[in-house]
Amino acid sequence: MKFKDVEFSKVPAFDQFRSRLRALRPPYIPVKAGYEFDVEVFRMYVQEPNTIKLPVDVNENLLRDLDQNPHGSESNYTKELVLKLDELIEAAIPRRDQL
Repeated sequence: MKFKDVEFSKVPAFDQFRSRLRALRPPYIPVKAGYEFDVEVFRMYVQEPNTIKLPVDVNENLLRDLDQNPHGSESNYTKELVLKLDELIEAAIPRRDQL
C-alpha cells in the first residue's frame, strides 16, 4: 500500500484515537499519519520515546463513525466503536510483558 502523508487535523476522530492510545499504551504518542486512498485506511505511526515507529492502521469508516457519532459515550453503539478501535491499537502495539 502507498500511504500519502496527512496532517493529524485531517484524520477523522484523531482526538479519540490519541485518547485511546494514551489509555491503552501510555508511553506511545502519535508522530505521523498517512492515508491510502485505494483501501480507505488511515495509518497512524506511534512511537515511544527513543524507539522505532509502529503503524496502526484504522479503516476510514470506523474513524468517521466515531467522529460523527450522535450517541452518547455510554451507548452500546459508541462502546462497540471504541472497542473496535481498542482492538486495532492493541493488535498493533505489544504490551511490555509481551516483548
